Amino acid sequence: MFKVPNPFDELVKKTTSEMLTAENWELIMEVCDRVGTDSERARQCFEVINERMLHRNANVVLYTVTLVQSLLENCGQSVKQEVSSRAFTTTLTRVLNDKSVHEKVKSRILGSIQQWAFDFRQDPTLSLMEETYTKLRAQRFVFPPPQKPEKISTASDVERQKEEDDLQLALALSLSTDGAGAVKQSYQTPAAIRSEITRKQTVASTTGLAR
Repeated sequence: MFKVPNPFDELVKKTTSEMLTAENWELIMEVCDRVGTDSERARQCFEVINERMLHRNANVVLYTVTLVQSLLENCGQSVKQEVSSRAFTTTLTRVLNDKSVHEKVKSRILGSIQQWAFDFRQDPTLSLMEETYTKLRAQRFVFPPPQKPEKISTASDVERQKEEDDLQLALALSLSTDGAGAVKQSYQTPAAIRSEITRKQTVASTTGLAR
């Protein structure tokens, strides 16, 4: 029987490629955008993710864990269901029980399981992750100290932060003084304001040297 190709196969493999030297956030966000809140696309994506989690290259597995965390932070409930599914939790346990897997990979996975179990604790439909965590503790797996995960920035987060920084800078310098010390109301673009700051810093530095 002809197997229908998975639409996420190429993209997820490219996003978690062993040829990468660091996470490719552009590709990660592309995966997140494609999955969105659609349950079928989430299922298709995790079919490939499960395969990548079993890859023999440690970096591939680490990139895949990062992708999963990004999907959780940027997509809907369907992704949480996939992370807490029997298929994915079984894959996680399989990797942890594989003696050939690097300890750094195991530590990263244990930390993620611990965090996901905590995050999902209020939702009974996601209870399998907490069950997995409990079973692993009973098997004497050593979990890393709990810590608050870093929020993964999106492109919109970066743009929004830049706009806020520019606004704060403009507000702080919207009032300037003339040569007599009087307050003068003026409007300047953020670029012009930064240029003015640089000019004043240069003048101050020159004046200090002159003394």
